[in-house]
Amino acid sequence: METMDFSRFMEVLGRDLGKPEPPIEPCVEHGAKQWEKRKEQAQLEEGAVTKVVRQDGKGGELAQEGDLVKIHYVVSRDAGEVVESSRGGNPAIFVLGKRGPLGRLPRGLEIALQSMAEGEISSFTLKPSLGFGHPDCTWRLGGAQVEDWVLDVTLELASITKGVSVQIVEEDKVVKETIKDGAGWENPRPPYQVVASVKGGDGFCAAEAEPLRYSCGTGAVPKLLEESVNLMFQGEVARIHCREPLEDSPLIPASASTSEPGRPGQQALQTWEIGLLEVVQVRDMVGTGEVMKSRVARGEGEFPIDCPIVDCPMRIRCVGRLGGGAGKEVFWDTDEEGSGKPLSLETGMNVLPDGLEMCLKLMVPGETSVIQSAPKFAYDDLRDLGDKIATRVPKGSPVEWEVTLVDFNKPKQLAELPAAEALREALARKEKANALFKTSRYRYAQARYELLLREVKGLVDAGAAEAEDLAEPISTLVVGCTLNLAACAQRQGDHAAALKHCNEVLDKMDPDHAKALYRRGQTYTHLSEWAAARRDYERMAGCGEEHREEAEAQLARISRLEKEALKRQKKEFQGFFNR
Repeated sequence: METMDFSRFMEVLGRDLGKPEPPIEPCVEHGAKQWEKRKEQAQLEEGAVTKVVRQDGKGGELAQEGDLVKIHYVVSRDAGEVVESSRGGNPAIFVLGKRGPLGRLPRGLEIALQSMAEGEISSFTLKPSLGFGHPDCTWRLGGAQVEDWVLDVTLELASITKGVSVQIVEEDKVVKETIKDGAGWENPRPPYQVVASVKGGDGFCAAEAEPLRYSCGTGAVPKLLEESVNLMFQGEVARIHCREPLEDSPLIPASASTSEPGRPGQQALQTWEIGLLEVVQVRDMVGTGEVMKSRVARGEGEFPIDCPIVDCPMRIRCVGRLGGGAGKEVFWDTDEEGSGKPLSLETGMNVLPDGLEMCLKLMVPGETSVIQSAPKFAYDDLRDLGDKIATRVPKGSPVEWEVTLVDFNKPKQLAELPAAEALREALARKEKANALFKTSRYRYAQARYELLLREVKGLVDAGAAEAEDLAEPISTLVVGCTLNLAACAQRQGDHAAALKHCNEVLDKMDPDHAKALYRRGQTYTHLSEWAAARRDYERMAGCGEEHREEAEAQLARISRLEKEALKRQKKEFQGFFNR
């Protein structure tokens, strides 16, 4: 057998002997955990916890870390002297490996319970290292200093709730135990509304026939109870185990928060049973409380993928009331005005008030919501456009709509269509945006141009234009939409955005595009940048005879405006020195 020295062996492996090996950085946290695990195992092997089974359990799955266990216990020392017992009361409740409402168990008892079946009764002897002297233990027996004692503990494992149904709401205070799963994906949260059955305390009961109704975040129910409900789903039933008495609240007074009979020196638990009957989705649409959407009937579909977020045709039923409320005057009822038929419309065309439209875009088919809107998001702006519904609403009046989204036609993405069909669809969408621009609805036109540009540029990036020799018409469409965005920005006084759009055409698409030069010249004129405006109009004049006359007219206008500006400045300057 051929021998090989170490240097040769390392060369065969491709190692560079002259290069030092990088140091191996130890994982301190991992190392500490492994050390504690080995230390714990050594203590168990030395008899830190011993067990004697007194009564077999029912069998089945054993408890694990994270599970909620209900136990009866008797803790004693010195040949039978009882330190504390749960017998004669309700079982104590702990979450293995976590700090539940009574704190965290001694580590030895956590290990012991993981060896027990439901219904089993066993006795354990605990040495202090894994007993009440263990650093993770936060459960304290009433009035007894037992940290240094060897204790005998008899446990009866009354029940196990698996960890998937257990949530620590607040360490050492509250744990939630789910006894019936709910459905959906929404938890209550401010400003949502909640309908719930509540049982517990000193005979307190709000049953399903007369449940509690409240708005989240208003303090209508005690804070710890609300925090627990906010972890639930609609239809869920849960037990809430609290260590502290609940604070006083309008719907659940402090007098209802009476604990179960306690043991000497040990604070007892309260248990409340909550059934979350309904979660009423409430959205503050603009963050100021001026448009509030409350869902009163669920629809079919999932939020947000089944919502008409993108502008599209839809059908709705709507009842509008002045000032809001069922007793207020109805100014609009689509069923009455449409002989029972839903109203057909298209969003993004400024035919609905902003408050109503933004809410419809977050609904699913079949959903009914009540929307409360301040005047600025209702009809004040539409009145100036001659909207017939707006004429029925006094200026400055808040309104309430009860609206149902019957259905909508989700527009196809241009990328899903053959290139020629995509171009036809894109041109049709551009015409709708143009119509909005011509009627001074610049903000709505801008939104449509922006969305259309994103989709058309996606076609270009995907190579669809070249595939069917549509590069030129699609390029013309991109340029047209970009310049129309510049015009929208100009009309809204955003000259920086107007310059950006013009420069995009001139720098990236066509440096001698007459319309782009004209638009940029207009923007420079608004900004009183006369030299820059003059350069653009001079370039425009050189783009062809058809543009020369307009360019020369604009150059003459610039000269006149510049002279007028100089006169004003001179007058202001003289006025300053004549003061």
